Amino acid sequence: MKKIRIFLSALLCLCLLVGSVSVSFAAASPDVAQEGVSAFDAYNPFANLTVDETQSGSQQALAKFKQIAAKLLNLLSDLVINIAVAKPLSMAVPAAKTVQRYETFDLDGYGGFYAGTETFLTQPAADAVWRLGYSEKSVMPADFGEKPYAKGAYLPDVFCTEMYKDDDGEDEELRVRTIVLDDGSGRGCAAFCAVDAMGLANADVRLIRAALADFAAQNDIVSINVDCTHIHTGIDSQGVWNKPVTHALNNMMQQEIQYGVDRTFLQAVIDGAKDSVMEAYAAMTEGTLWYSSVNIKDYVWDRTAPICVDDTLYKLEFVPDDADATPTLIATFGCHPESASYDWDSYVDENGKKGFDKKLSADFIWYMEKVANAAGYNFIFIQGNVGTVTSGRSRSNDNGLDTDAHSTAVRYGYEMGYLTLGLNMTREERVRLNATTGDRLGIAEYGDREGYTKWYDGLPTVEAVEVKPLLNIAHKQFFCPIDNNVVAILGKTAIADNLMLRSYLGQYYTVTEVGYMELGDTLKVYLSPGETFTELLKGGDGIAGFPYKAIREVLGENVIVFDLMNDAAGYVANDANFVMAGLQYNGNTGKLDSDTWCLISYGRRAGSTFIGNFYELVNEKTGG
Repeated sequence: MKKIRIFLSALLCLCLLVGSVSVSFAAASPDVAQEGVSAFDAYNPFANLTVDETQSGSQQALAKFKQIAAKLLNLLSDLVINIAVAKPLSMAVPAAKTVQRYETFDLDGYGGFYAGTETFLTQPAADAVWRLGYSEKSVMPADFGEKPYAKGAYLPDVFCTEMYKDDDGEDEELRVRTIVLDDGSGRGCAAFCAVDAMGLANADVRLIRAALADFAAQNDIVSINVDCTHIHTGIDSQGVWNKPVTHALNNMMQQEIQYGVDRTFLQAVIDGAKDSVMEAYAAMTEGTLWYSSVNIKDYVWDRTAPICVDDTLYKLEFVPDDADATPTLIATFGCHPESASYDWDSYVDENGKKGFDKKLSADFIWYMEKVANAAGYNFIFIQGNVGTVTSGRSRSNDNGLDTDAHSTAVRYGYEMGYLTLGLNMTREERVRLNATTGDRLGIAEYGDREGYTKWYDGLPTVEAVEVKPLLNIAHKQFFCPIDNNVVAILGKTAIADNLMLRSYLGQYYTVTEVGYMELGDTLKVYLSPGETFTELLKGGDGIAGFPYKAIREVLGENVIVFDLMNDAAGYVANDANFVMAGLQYNGNTGKLDSDTWCLISYGRRAGSTFIGNFYELVNEKTGG
């Protein structure tokens, strides 16, 4: 038996080493999650073949041939990676003591779930008024600088003891930023925390809620939400970069559990979130909420076919009635904060040695906040419809400048901060704002260079819309099948903190949740547990073959997405487009693009499981 364990452990180590690096680069209803349903059932991978009708017959035939060839290759790669290799391994490796039995798991008794407002209103309550409180806290472990922490980035086992310094000589800091919001209707208030981390498993979100349980009950907090800004240069919050092989071996041998997510860091996140919610609640003040948005197509782009991106920056601004109180900016747009992580072999340390960048960074989030604070605002960034969207450089004022990976993140953050602040201003007001906040992008120095773009040129002036004081929010928890056996192994061996449940037939599940929020009649929000591919929001060719209509087709154009909210479920694709490692047809170029993103995903059925449960929740609350 011991030899068998050693053999399986060695095989798992190989899988983890390949998987952790690959993951880093890289009619189905809720009832589909029942036993006996194959990962290849309930979808048609050939249902979404698309052609350009303006092309000639031969060009259309070639496009269809490329798409069919890619689909066949993807089915084969999934079969090899997920079924032939990872499935037997997931069944064979000994489970850590954290794995529970699916059939006997009591979902209703699972602690730490908040259902939201009991009823949904269609009009603000009498004499309703917005109340909002803000707080932010550090989530840096007390022993950071002495004890090395794994970098949640692209390579496992890169340990760091130092943060980057900003332009003012201050260490960048990993933080949790929190708002507590109430509409005065007496139905309770909602808290939103945004943590500077790659992602937090739903099980860890529930630890934060458990720490706040008494306070929430005493103060009628009916919804506690934890988002991650999704930075790729912070402390590993998902466990896969922190000695994954060592921890897996230990946990399979039924030793005392060694979690992939460092418990000192996790406790700092729990404490910081708890303290920030309590402080934000105490700081609640009456005021007005304003909404505006602007297209930022030059600042974000989608790197994965089918190309579809929500290229809009959404801004909520809370203005207190008390002129002496600090206003709060809530900014959201979909973009991976990963620019600071792009130094691979070009990084040179203070000793002149090349290697992987061993400094941690809060990426562009820190610098958006620097600008907002300089203008007199509190600031929180909530990750938007991120999918496979990353930052675009075409208008980031870097033309002709010698910038490395980190400095491009700095400049991107400053510019996005200025765009958010200046959205409702005239050009003259923006010029004054630039000067009074310290000209962070150096327009005085670089502005006359050929090809240099000043952030305040070409930006439209957008009128802000007042949001009625009406907050409707609801959540639904449910079982999600884990069809991706690589993720099953990560959970089964307690490398990742995702709750792992195993059925008698060997199918793995986790518990996750979706949410739905309405802010007045202005904005609707899908609270998504993963990284949602934008075609599920906007539709288009990429939605073909999916068992549900796109969200905006069902609920209207005023719906946005908060991704990575209350879980870290990985990428969420159209079931028919799901591929662990293969090719996707790019209709814009007519070429086949490589695709490995869904190596980090709950699996093929995640998209239909999430959206199906989301629509059930909306229908239940709105009667739609």
